[in-house]
Amino acid sequence: MMKWITIIIGVTAMAIGLNSLLEPYSLVTGGATGIAVIVQSLWDIPMSVTNLAINIPLLAAAFKMAGFRFVKDTLYSTLLLSLALEITRYIPVIQTDTILASLFGGILTGIGLGLVFRAGATTGGSDLAAKLINKLYPQLSVARIMLVLDIAIIAGGAFILGTSPAMYAVVAVYVSSKMIDVILGGVDYAKAVFIISEKSEAIGRLIITEIKRGATYIQCRGLYTSREKGLLYVVVSARQISQLKTLAESVDPKAFMIINDVREIRGDFR
Repeated sequence: MMKWITIIIGVTAMAIGLNSLLEPYSLVTGGATGIAVIVQSLWDIPMSVTNLAINIPLLAAAFKMAGFRFVKDTLYSTLLLSLALEITRYIPVIQTDTILASLFGGILTGIGLGLVFRAGATTGGSDLAAKLINKLYPQLSVARIMLVLDIAIIAGGAFILGTSPAMYAVVAVYVSSKMIDVILGGVDYAKAVFIISEKSEAIGRLIITEIKRGATYIQCRGLYTSREKGLLYVVVSARQISQLKTLAESVDPKAFMIINDVREIRGDFR
């Protein structure tokens, strides 16, 4: 039940973003909804109708190739999105400038897509088309096919509706992708840090006492210098990274550090 509540909230957020912010400002962001924006701008055909018209043949092809289990969740999510698009089309357009429309439209659609993805579903469109093409041509990755399809749709929007809205649409796509990351991975990303130093043990002891984090120590040897060194691997919260860098440099100003984002942690990390 919670899965479908999440999907309903997600498609509703998407629909509001499309009807109130993206379509009124001709912002084509790719996918079936991007084509729907172009069609509504040109011929005033509701996005809900275009979304169904694009996805029904794709769903039929997917059903024929992979069976009902493969398309079940996508079918329901597509129907719910079209229903949400039809209901929210009567919400008044938000009067603002194009840059704010692209930012907040990207935020809403990103939150919506993130919630749908988090529930284990998709809304069809380029995602479903990419999976079908991948089944026919396995050497082409789904991600690459989706990228090509979305670029083609955005380019079509630029040609038909103008280059200026297309440039703002790229902003919306970027913001949307970041919001999807936030929904799927959380806001408070951790940082994984590799520290290579001849004083790694001393740095590690300070990490334990000052930052209250554990660390893994590995004895190693530099190939260039042939000198024995220690490698520390430690995961800290994003708020602690500045403290960690200051601490490591206070012990060894020449410490070599590599810092990466960590999107997911399993186990005890408090």
